[in-house]
Amino acid sequence: MKIGKLNMHCGNCKIIDCCDEPFSEICICKDSRFEDIEEEKFEELYDKSKRKSKKAIINDVYKMLKQ
Repeated sequence: MKIGKLNMHCGNCKIIDCCDEPFSEICICKDSRFEDIEEEKFEELYDKSKRKSKKAIINDVYKMLKQ
């Protein structure tokens, strides 16, 4: 499913471990940069990142998608 269609159904998606607590600053399905990306693709790139914090990893995923 495309990330933009998840609409904060926290826990009912494949990328829940990539987010913070519901309604926090890190909410991937509400990040317009990823609305047309499939969950599987995001998760694959998230796992490839060598960054430490979730926020840094998410920004790294965005950079990888732009390449």
